[in-house]
Amino acid sequence: MTVDPLIVSRAIHFASSLVVGGTAIFSAFIVQSDRVAFSLKRRPEQLMDVALALAVLSGATWLVFLASRIAQTPVAEVVSDGTAWSVLTETQFGHAWEGRLLVATALFCIGFVGPSVRTRGLRLPLLQAALAVAFVGTLAWSGHAAGTRGLAGLLHFGGDTLNLVTAAAWVGGLVPLLIFLAPRTWSDQPPLIDCFNVLRRFSTLAAWSVTILAASGLLNTWFMTNGLRSFLGTDYGDLVLVKIALFSVMLGFGAANRYWLTPRLLTTNVSKKNARALRLLCTSVSIEIALGVVVICVVAVLGQLAPPEHEHHMG
Repeated sequence: MTVDPLIVSRAIHFASSLVVGGTAIFSAFIVQSDRVAFSLKRRPEQLMDVALALAVLSGATWLVFLASRIAQTPVAEVVSDGTAWSVLTETQFGHAWEGRLLVATALFCIGFVGPSVRTRGLRLPLLQAALAVAFVGTLAWSGHAAGTRGLAGLLHFGGDTLNLVTAAAWVGGLVPLLIFLAPRTWSDQPPLIDCFNVLRRFSTLAAWSVTILAASGLLNTWFMTNGLRSFLGTDYGDLVLVKIALFSVMLGFGAANRYWLTPRLLTTNVSKKNARALRLLCTSVSIEIALGVVVICVVAVLGQLAPPEHEHHMG
């Protein structure tokens, strides 16, 4: 079985972009508001820089593989003969990539100078979160929504953008959440109020994100499958069903985290019940992240398939 490098680069780019958005949102609204140290010794800038670097590299790889696919020539040739440069400078995909590269550069600069800068009237984490949301949301220009015309196109594009941003807030935010929680399982300090408050705020954000994610996902599926009339019996529809199933399992783990494990962090027996609940919580969050990665891989494949709605018009 041959792995399509274009799908792999798309999946890595989507995953790293979601982590960029999720980390910025987590830093600005979940941890920053309580002045809690980020995972005892680490700062969110470290995770942000790694995710940004991976997003830029995978984005460049995506561009090159796409140019190779369009020109039907080897990767080495599209770089040397200028085809990749033409895709970058003369296509909507390339223009969106240029804009996102500028946003990524701004995020790198904020991450580099942020810890040493003191500003009045401007919170750098909020600016970083706004730029990260723009970085994630503009991924919609690379999807099927960018090809829908008219008023329906605006609605489709807006739904796709919301889908990406809320996925970053929830799925991308799970990574910094795990980095925040994991060191507490190794320390002797009981995981009481600070962990509970962070989890409570993240659970609230995740609940809103899931609601918007489900609504925007349904809207996107409606556009892509001709009002659901071309949904069943197609490769695209089957993969969407797989995505929905994985999404439902993730919801189950999220519900267990919120309503079963998180309240146990406030039990009086801090020496055993709290530590065990926190370990179970970290395991559950890790499984959620793994499921999220699989969902992202499914999305990467869906992006390469012709939606039934398009096939219907071509037929």
